[in-house]
Amino acid sequence: MKIVIFCGGYGTRMWPASRKSYPKQFFPIIGGKSFFEHTLHRFEKAYKPEDILISTEATYADFIYKLAPEIPVENVIIEPERRDNLAAIALVTALCEKRFPGEVIFFSWSDHLIKKEKEFLQYVKVAGDYAHETGTPVSVNEYPTFPNIYDGWLHFGNKINTYNGVNLYEIEKFIEKPNLQTAKRLFKSKGYLIHTGYGAWRIDRLVGYFKEYAGESYAHVEKIAQTWGTDQFESTLKSEYGKIEKNSIDYGLFEKIPANERLTMAVDTGWQDVGTWQLMFESLASDAEANLVEGEGKARFIDASGNLVVGSKGKMVAVIGLSNIAVIDTPTGLLVSSLEKTARVKELFGMLEKDDPDFVN
Repeated sequence: MKIVIFCGGYGTRMWPASRKSYPKQFFPIIGGKSFFEHTLHRFEKAYKPEDILISTEATYADFIYKLAPEIPVENVIIEPERRDNLAAIALVTALCEKRFPGEVIFFSWSDHLIKKEKEFLQYVKVAGDYAHETGTPVSVNEYPTFPNIYDGWLHFGNKINTYNGVNLYEIEKFIEKPNLQTAKRLFKSKGYLIHTGYGAWRIDRLVGYFKEYAGESYAHVEKIAQTWGTDQFESTLKSEYGKIEKNSIDYGLFEKIPANERLTMAVDTGWQDVGTWQLMFESLASDAEANLVEGEGKARFIDASGNLVVGSKGKMVAVIGLSNIAVIDTPTGLLVSSLEKTARVKELFGMLEKDDPDFVN
């Protein structure tokens, strides 16, 4: 099985550690290492570097070469421009069909936290083995731990099979990112999971779905794949990739696949999509009263509790008499916010993008 780590996007809710030119997945946020490094090292515990592929935009290729020198250069798939993840996944699929026919590919994202790594890797293997044996795609989705409004949900139904000790369930429906009221209802209900986006696909089956449900887009990446390994590859990539429609993989493909043709696991791996500073604090802090210090800086606290500090190398951050705040200090920006309001950083990012673009570019 081949692992594919996607490294696109720039995390507008995690400014100032996330900017267009230096997105959050590459910033040394946790223990002096980036989300991407944590993700890569997690998979390297079970997979060889030659079995790991990285998908990223041309703008970020240098980050990959610097942070993951062990990954073969030919395994770094570079999108010439940003066109959403339908195009990115289609390109990966076409190139993998060319290079690894009959293989299974497992899709992962670069900016998530997973506490129970051993269990997670076991689920990944089971998903891959089942997909290889049967051709049926298998998702690895997480039980919710709070009314999540930042990710999609899914409703799973009957148990279809037990494979190597893991139950596999039918997927009844997908739910886009809900509002808070809906999220609270789903959280109280049984049979719902957070849609992590992780899953194993046998390449031939995924190619068939692309051709059936997103054929026009896939035709462009097929032309690109035909030139892989030749002098025409780069020019074909640039000319054809920009013709693919801008769309998410969920809308452009996954929601069109009949639900009964996909299965899911229902797991608890301590997974968290760290989309805000509050979510990061809740994922990593030992308890709500503890202060959490990450990044490369140092911090001191007096009469302060429940705070998150992400510091810059060589700097000291001091917090006195405050609780439940985030202090995010980088060489180019400083954020001070109540933790519960950090979702509004996306709003701030939009303001800066319009009025002070130098601070987000």
